[in-house]
Amino acid sequence: MTTIQRHILSNGLRIIVHEDHSTPLAACNVAYNVGSRDEHPDCTGLAHLMEHFMFTGSVNVPNFDQALQKVGAVNNAYTSQDITNYYILLPANNLETAFWVESDRMLQPSFKQESLDIQKQVVMEEFKESYLNRPYGDVLMLFNPLVYKVHPYQWLPIGKSVETIASVGMDTIRDFHRRFYHPGNAVLVVAGDVRAEEVFVLAEKWFDDIPAGPQKPKNYPKEQPQTAARRLEARRDVSSDLLLKGWRMCDRLHPDFYALDLLSDLFGTGQSSYLYRTFVTERHLFTDISAAVTGTADEGVFQISGRPAEGVPIEEADKALSDYLYGFQYDGRLEHDLQKVQNAAESILLYNDIKIDDRATNLAVWETLDHVERFLDERQRYFDVTEEQMRRLTSALFTEEQSCTLLYKSNGIMQG
Repeated sequence: MTTIQRHILSNGLRIIVHEDHSTPLAACNVAYNVGSRDEHPDCTGLAHLMEHFMFTGSVNVPNFDQALQKVGAVNNAYTSQDITNYYILLPANNLETAFWVESDRMLQPSFKQESLDIQKQVVMEEFKESYLNRPYGDVLMLFNPLVYKVHPYQWLPIGKSVETIASVGMDTIRDFHRRFYHPGNAVLVVAGDVRAEEVFVLAEKWFDDIPAGPQKPKNYPKEQPQTAARRLEARRDVSSDLLLKGWRMCDRLHPDFYALDLLSDLFGTGQSSYLYRTFVTERHLFTDISAAVTGTADEGVFQISGRPAEGVPIEEADKALSDYLYGFQYDGRLEHDLQKVQNAAESILLYNDIKIDDRATNLAVWETLDHVERFLDERQRYFDVTEEQMRRLTSALFTEEQSCTLLYKSNGIMQG
């Protein structure tokens, strides 16, 4: 069981400490409650660009990598639809260096135009390489707007277009930092060979004088109930067709999330899953097929993706899959199968708890979403899922009128 201690500074910064004296290391995470869902539809990709920009130096730390490398630290960050998380792993006796770096860029980035121009180019190249020029790179850029019509999950953290990133000016960056990069919108997590009392003292020293920042409620547009199936066909120069189907589901904090996560494992994780056995092993309609849930802070998506076998039209594969899902009935093996995926979920949770930096990241994400105490019993929440709950959710989820289907078709041109 991961034990934690917490403290809140006068400016609202939440501090979570997990002591683990079996390692000489310390992991320091600063997570901001901001992601691509906080962007305006006309200025997307801003949260991700801001993440890049925050590595270009601050008033007192002009070169982050150099300052951290001197104390044996490694660092990085990521931006999701919901949060932006900066993390540092370093020898525990050098923890104060991490606090110095993180507090300075929270308070006063350098805001140099040259740095912004360079990072814009970096992000635009990432956009082209990973989403525009990579086979299947734009699948979710097509699929998400099919699922979400008003919620900002309709675009990815990378943004809608290269042109939008190119148009971002310094005033926009300054305003974004002012609105979201402040203690009242952040969580500081430290895990490793530390003492909580000492961490709290360091936090007071380096962060307490930073202004709390504006506190504005986050009101995201809510999707209306979907009453008719949605379909989109796209053609690309890829080696084979890809079928992607999705159904909107509950948010990450909903009690049904754990059952739906297990449901995705039951149907589409591994060669023993229902979908793989049926459509790959037995019927030979797909070469691969899998299922997953997005697990976002707001309404997520239950997704099934697969590549039709050679010679099988994608429409035929889609119909076979739909007929199977919408007429699905559990057999007498549900109790055994549920136990199997619950055990697998437990194994993943245990694996993600091995490394101190992974543990710190999980704590930062959980505290940003809600309160970390809510998630300290994750294992039990999975084992509390019942057969009755699985049957109810399967029947409620897999309906034609609530489905979104992307038929991603090959032009028959192989990409090297």
